Amino acid sequence: MNILIIHQAYYPEMSGTARRTKELAESFVKNNHFVTVLTSTPREYRSFPDYKFKSFEILNGVFVYRVNTLFEIKRNVLFRMLSYFSFFVQSLFIAIKLSNKADIIISIAPLSSGLIGAVCQKITKKHHHFDVPDILPDLGISSGMIKNKLVIYILYKLEKWVYKHSNSISAITHGQIENIHNKGVSRKKISYIPDWIDDAFFKTNLELYKLEVLKSLDYPDKKIISFVGNIGALQNPEIFLKTMVLLAKDKLNKFLFLFIGDGIMLPNLKEKTKKLNLKNVTFIGRVKREYIPAYMYYSDILVANYLPNEYLDICIPGKLFEYAISKRPIIMGARGEAKNLITKYNLGLAVTPSNVNEFTNAIIQISSGSYKFNPKTNKFTNDFSLKKIVRLYDYILQKVK
Repeated sequence: MNILIIHQAYYPEMSGTARRTKELAESFVKNNHFVTVLTSTPREYRSFPDYKFKSFEILNGVFVYRVNTLFEIKRNVLFRMLSYFSFFVQSLFIAIKLSNKADIIISIAPLSSGLIGAVCQKITKKHHHFDVPDILPDLGISSGMIKNKLVIYILYKLEKWVYKHSNSISAITHGQIENIHNKGVSRKKISYIPDWIDDAFFKTNLELYKLEVLKSLDYPDKKIISFVGNIGALQNPEIFLKTMVLLAKDKLNKFLFLFIGDGIMLPNLKEKTKKLNLKNVTFIGRVKREYIPAYMYYSDILVANYLPNEYLDICIPGKLFEYAISKRPIIMGARGEAKNLITKYNLGLAVTPSNVNEFTNAIIQISSGSYKFNPKTNKFTNDFSLKKIVRLYDYILQKVK
């Protein structure tokens, strides 16, 4: 089958949806499908260091076409909207041309990708599947980035138009399915395709880079707390600085916090760390994805957080899946779906979102040994394996056939 995938981010970008797109595309190739990805040039601050990309290249059997990024996706709402709009305009003609040869078009949110897929569906009459790991504009409103009522109104109209011109839709949580259904979409049109984990990738690269990463972590007698991945507004990462202020009072000075990754909040965090004169916070920055398993392996605790928000209650961050297979205790500020996942598989402790005191107490509880950590890692790996989740896409592909 000839599959066209449309998403604004792709390897060497390291965002969760970029990873989702890459692993999905390569899994289709392994199942003997012909796969083309239409994407944009990668953002430097979100990409693997030193990677030289091309406007057209074949990566692991996937044909990748890139359009130039005219505007960076930054915290500024105007630039973010311009980035999405420019991707839509630049990609549309190419997408129509590529979709004429495709059997199915799969667009992966945000709305800019979904709009391209929906327009192609209108013109070429090909099956359009809209994959929704993040629901927009709900996500932008939750982060506080989108406040203008007119903009919100227009985005909701565009969202419904994309749903209407999608033959099928998938979401990564059951709460998101309810959200989409409540916007007038039939349940028959929506399927559940959650995030997944590539256990083989974790095991292989842990062994390959374990010693190399260990040499870079010269922190004897420290309890390492790590945040790994995108450092964005939704994570409210400042609460980790406040947590480390409280933990700095520990007489043994045994806690060290590592920020591993990059994102729009990183400059602000570095500035505040300097102002607070925090000696127990270190910024590792971007590292090769192959190093991530080893960084998690050498961490004593892995942390994540969401803003306290009703929409975010129906979301699960992609990093939680990789955290889970590291067999390290997780502390996450979360309610709803993310909290339920942590509880179901005994992955660690879910605390009130952005609550500094609860984060501090949970860290002390785990580091002191009073919390008995017994994760159901094997069950988690089985339930969310890459092979198992990708099979859910087979049902959609069979319908197209």
